[in-house]
Amino acid sequence: MKHFAVFALASAAALPGAALAQAAAPAQAPATGAATVATGATVYDTSGGVVGTVESTDGTNAVVNTGTVKAAIPLTSLGKGAQGPVLAMTKAQLEAAAGQQQAQASADFKSKLVPGATVYGSGGTQLGTIKSVDASGVTLTTTDGDAVLPATGFGPGPQGVMLGMTAAQLKSAMTAAGGGSAAGSSAAGAGTAGAAAAGATTTDATAGTAAAGATTADTTTATPGTTADASTTAPGATTTTTKSKRKPR
Repeated sequence: MKHFAVFALASAAALPGAALAQAAAPAQAPATGAATVATGATVYDTSGGVVGTVESTDGTNAVVNTGTVKAAIPLTSLGKGAQGPVLAMTKAQLEAAAGQQQAQASADFKSKLVPGATVYGSGGTQLGTIKSVDASGVTLTTTDGDAVLPATGFGPGPQGVMLGMTAAQLKSAMTAAGGGSAAGSSAAGAGTAGAAAAGATTTDATAGTAAAGATTADTTTATPGTTADASTTAPGATTTTTKSKRKPR
């Protein structure tokens, strides 16, 4: 079975990463009235301190970026203040809550990153099963062979363990890691053999005929009073002819 070490592409791929922390914010809005939350709005705590900026909202939650963490805050936990949306948590409290939840989520995920677990690609296609997990990475068994990938390339997905690559990207990376080198070596070997054949010197005493492209010396001694030239040369050969001249009487 083929074995590929696929680190470069897997590390550079869009990895799943940790899920956004669902901050344990108070269920009741800290101020009267519903907050109008828009992307780019600044979120404050009840003392007027800046908590973070709303990065996005889906109508149910607002993703607040504190500069350190991103936390999904239920819109029902945001009140309407004089400066903008208000959260009953300080920036430090929100970051602590988000950190704890991410740590818990990471621990839960690692418990699923075990041999036998099915792995899916970012496109939802089943890629294979985990063969082993160790310090060198995660060995994934696929229909094309075993691939060793960095553990950071895996994360939780809607179907279970997910790799931040599509099936096509993984196949391409495995080909580049293994098949490409072999193909290159074969091509180089073929080129070397061809060059050797082209530059070889062949001596065939029986045929007495030089191979095409060879240099043949054909020295003929003519009978006095005549001029002798080589009668037959091999195609493409270079012929040297020696003529004998009659001396004046």
